[in-house]
This record gives sequence, C-alpha cells and structure tokens, in this order.
Amino acid sequence: MSIESLGQLESRLQNLIDKLELSRMEVEDLRSANSRLEEENTQLKQELSAWADRVSALLGKLDVVSEEETSQEEEAVA
Repeated sequence: MSIESLGQLESRLQNLIDKLELSRMEVEDLRSANSRLEEENTQLKQELSAWADRVSALLGKLDVVSEEETSQEEEAVA
C-alpha cells in the first residue's frame, strides 16, 4: 500500500469519524427534544382530563336542572 493510499484511507476514516460524531450529537438533540415533547404531551393530557371533568360536572348540573324543570312541569299539569 502506498503512502498516497494510506493518506486517502486516513482522510476517509476522519470523514467517517466526523460524520459519526455529528450523528451522535444530532441523536442527543433529538432525544432531548423527544423528552421535552413527552413531558408537554403528559401535561396536555392532564389538562384535557381536567377539562373533561369540568365539562362532565357542568353536564351533570344541566341534567339536574332539566330534571327539576320536568318535575315542576309535571306537578303544574297535575
């Protein structure tokens, strides 16, 4: 193997090492972003659940009011 070939091999290996290091940094950035998004998703799910509970409570109150109106109308007719 000539010195020129060894030089080319060294250059190619260095390019691969550089690309590998960039890929590792990108993976770390993506993992970090993924972690933040998972935390945000969990928070949004909790907020959605809280809103669903509020809506259910309001619907329950509407049902109570509706039942009271119905019973009052029935008493008025009787």
